[in-house]
Amino acid sequence: MKGSIKDLLQIPGVQGYIIGQEKGMQIKLPSKHKFSGAKDRLMILYKDLISDNDRPGNTVEILLDDVLLTVFLSGRTMLMVLSSLRVNQALLRMTGKLIIANMSRE
Repeated sequence: MKGSIKDLLQIPGVQGYIIGQEKGMQIKLPSKHKFSGAKDRLMILYKDLISDNDRPGNTVEILLDDVLLTVFLSGRTMLMVLSSLRVNQALLRMTGKLIIANMSRE
């Protein structure tokens, strides 16, 4: 597995992703998704997570009502993956870590 966005989207249960950088955000979610219009709130989350230097590791998982938000951080780049609660979490974490590692190399 190379660890690309296509690999991520093929995992059953993954609903979409958000890439955050200092320049802005790229949101790829279904248009009817409740997070598709939350760019301002997601930017605040990005700034809060990037500024925290005492966080061990580079993965944060946030459990919401019916969605699992998995955040992968590397430097000033953040990948957020929105998925259902029934997603294969081990596969999601492994693929997300490969993607964020590839993004930080570029």
